[in-house]
Amino acid sequence: MIFNSPGRSIFAILAVMMSETEARQKMEEILHDLWDRGHANTTGVSVSIRLDDGNILVDQTGAGFRKCRVAAGDFLIIDLNGNLVRPAPLIPQKLAPVNTGVHLAYYKNPLAQACIHAHAPYSQVFACRGETINPYTLQSQILGEVLCIHADDADLKKEYRERKPFIEVPSGLHARPDVWYVMQKVAELTAKALEPRNHEMEKHGLAITHYQHGIFVFGRNLDEAFDNLERVEANARTIIFSRMMGQI
Repeated sequence: MIFNSPGRSIFAILAVMMSETEARQKMEEILHDLWDRGHANTTGVSVSIRLDDGNILVDQTGAGFRKCRVAAGDFLIIDLNGNLVRPAPLIPQKLAPVNTGVHLAYYKNPLAQACIHAHAPYSQVFACRGETINPYTLQSQILGEVLCIHADDADLKKEYRERKPFIEVPSGLHARPDVWYVMQKVAELTAKALEPRNHEMEKHGLAITHYQHGIFVFGRNLDEAFDNLERVEANARTIIFSRMMGQI
């Protein structure tokens, strides 16, 4: 029995027990929680889960405007290359947001089973400053440093215009070629930065920020990813308030 497996955390157990229907329900729940907790806003948030067949269940682009009303039928399925496998039942014309490319890049680590991308307010401060979020609170120690990926959107789009490379956007993603060019760079840098810590996913999730953009949190399931986002936000908030008090 899986429950009797020694050394398995509850997060690891839950990661292998979820059907597609349950995954859709969990994504709906987590997206509502992200909105209610102030981690999501109308400029965007995205969530994905790796399904048992290896494909990815992900939310839609533009859904940031209605995350408080999102439903289980709003999610589509793509493969690990970002190509469309099955459209969302409720709004089949909608595709996944371009930042899903970062999710997909780190799903090459088989321990990663879920990802949350958010424009959460306190970690966003560090992202906009291009600054690492160092562990400060006791609860943040397990995650270690949250690095910032320095990939400037404007610089990379200028590079795209000058080089004019051929870019084919995967069929499941909503993006202009120049935007996909940027996000591919961010995805590559994210996977490279986290690679030395891949083994840590056996015990806990990992997080990273993208300059001026937001945070990406990976977990063995969505509950763990959400928990780690809360830890990072609480840590970032405490650092900011401590700096205001002149203590660090």
